[in-house]
Amino acid sequence: MKKSIISIAVLAFIALFLSSCTTEPVSPLQDGSYSVTFDDFDSTGWKAYLVLHVKNQKIGSVEYDYIGSTSNGGKLKSEDISYAEAMFSVAGTKPELYIRQLVDSLLTHQDPDQIEVVSGATTSTKDFKKFAMLAIEAARKGDTSPITVSQNE
Repeated sequence: MKKSIISIAVLAFIALFLSSCTTEPVSPLQDGSYSVTFDDFDSTGWKAYLVLHVKNQKIGSVEYDYIGSTSNGGKLKSEDISYAEAMFSVAGTKPELYIRQLVDSLLTHQDPDQIEVVSGATTSTKDFKKFAMLAIEAARKGDTSPITVSQNE
């Protein structure tokens, strides 16, 4: 009898412990478009932006790039051929390539935490993951208001 009571008490304790370890259920993504951008250009004249498009509660497409300031001709970084050539010769990658890798990884995994750092594009990878996390948070709330992030954070 004592063993039964002790066993029941131990099982109850384990059940209580395990139930306290559960996490809140994650809200599904709400369909819509969610945008994140920096508030200003970086020291080299580029400003990152991301637009996440959710359809059927999944990330359906992603736009990610950097807008150039007037000193960069107002181009997108992925379309700046001279920038791409210079970066490729030093880092072994260029915006057209690493942007595609980052976007494809997010579409495949649906989770920014599972995106690996692209060699030669460490800062862009960090920005992309941060922006994707913010956009996903907004998508869970269904808040399509544009998100602006301080360049100095």
